[in-house]
Amino acid sequence: MADDNTPQDAAQQPQQEQQPAFEYESWFGKLPPHEQEGLENYTSALKNALESERSQRKQFSKELRDLTAKAEKGSEAEKTLGEMSSRLEQAEQRAAFYEEANRAEIACSNPRAAFLVASAEGLFTKRGDPDWTAIKAAAPELFGRKTIPNGNAGTGSNSPPAQTGMNDYIRAVTGRR
Repeated sequence: MADDNTPQDAAQQPQQEQQPAFEYESWFGKLPPHEQEGLENYTSALKNALESERSQRKQFSKELRDLTAKAEKGSEAEKTLGEMSSRLEQAEQRAAFYEEANRAEIACSNPRAAFLVASAEGLFTKRGDPDWTAIKAAAPELFGRKTIPNGNAGTGSNSPPAQTGMNDYIRAVTGRR
């Protein structure tokens, strides 16, 4: 019975250190040149698609403002175009916020909640960019990457659970080993 591990024994064992967070730049630098080139080609297509979407959105926004200026003052068309323009600006601001929130130096664990906090408290600069220091001060629990613990439930440590069953436990308690 001396070699049986109990939860108390497992809790007294030293915890292993957590692995550092994944860093893309260091990983990418370790890849062979042909793999780096392939990955660059793949991501460049995605970046080009993103840039074309942004330019189309900017063009649409400009056309919308031009139409709003040409509409009669006080007309239903002017109101509708104004509402559409404001919704488009909000969507652009939200997309830019989410994109920036996922950067490693920001380390936002819940971009949607951070955006809601920033919107509710007006934590944007005059240019419409997020004021990250103010957002972090208002909701610090939304920042910092969360580490996911290992899935070995039962022992509470990084070692796997004991490979004994209920029968073994009963036999040990009754002294019938």
